[in-house]
Amino acid sequence: MIDFKYHLVSIIAVFLALAVGLVVGATALSGPALALLQKAETRVNHENAALLKGRQALQNQVSADQLFGVAAAPRLLPGLLADQKVVLVVASNAVGTVTTGLTTALHQAGATVTGTVTLNQSFLDTSGANEAQLKALAQKLANDAELKLPAQLSGNVGAQQAAARVLAASLLIPPGGQGLTSAASQSILSGLSQANYITVSGGLSTPAQLAVLVTPGGPPPQTGNEVLVKTAIELWNAGSGTVMAGAVQSAGPGSAISAETSAGQVSTVDNADTALGQIMTVQALRQLLDHKHPGQFGIVPQAVPTPAPTPSVTPTPAPTPSTSARTGGHK
Repeated sequence: MIDFKYHLVSIIAVFLALAVGLVVGATALSGPALALLQKAETRVNHENAALLKGRQALQNQVSADQLFGVAAAPRLLPGLLADQKVVLVVASNAVGTVTTGLTTALHQAGATVTGTVTLNQSFLDTSGANEAQLKALAQKLANDAELKLPAQLSGNVGAQQAAARVLAASLLIPPGGQGLTSAASQSILSGLSQANYITVSGGLSTPAQLAVLVTPGGPPPQTGNEVLVKTAIELWNAGSGTVMAGAVQSAGPGSAISAETSAGQVSTVDNADTALGQIMTVQALRQLLDHKHPGQFGIVPQAVPTPAPTPSVTPTPAPTPSTSARTGGHK
């Protein structure tokens, strides 16, 4: 059996080893090793200070750009969309500042916002049971309105594509064509609303020529991207032009805008939560009215900040809405 003296000697040895280690360590660090660590610390502190300074400069630049956009909007936007009607189709978790900012910009451009349709989460749900229910509802609404559905309704989003087609037909009127009757449009909107697939606000008593699809908020990856791309395409086919717009934080790989950029069917703006992005969204709609190809605008790598749509107004004299609408500015 181990006696008390052995335990005492063991404990003393442990503390003695710790003391020797501290002395040796302090002695070693007091020389070249300590100088090296101090030099590294100084370098890291300088690099961190430079990064903080650069970050602050970028924040100041963003703030200045935002202020410029707010100040410039009354000169850049009036008349761009005079006598045009625009409908907003919004993902249920979209960033609120995108929708409100775009509504203001569209009004400044002379457009009438016919209303807002929110795509509820059930519209984006591609589970088997929901697909079957939505497909049956879309077919019924299409038959009642005498609409032709896509030839292929199979796949993960076949039901959503069918629903998007009848929804787009109820919201938009084709260029030079004739849309659905008011009764047929309201029947479609009521059917999708009562089944909780969409939420309608703003009346939607008249059809629009243009559409803006506002994408979900939050950082990517996002769910429902394929559904949103199909919806954007159906909106494009039903009217005179569609722009998919979202917030900066929602851009990048795995986002709805990134998925649409790969498809290349409609125009996209990935910084529509800023004043400059809202101006760009209006300009992109104007481009589509002028029969230009869809473009991708914003700040992410696949977007092209330049060449961007040019304003249709000149600084002086201030044009009337009708003059601005005729000049276009997209030569």
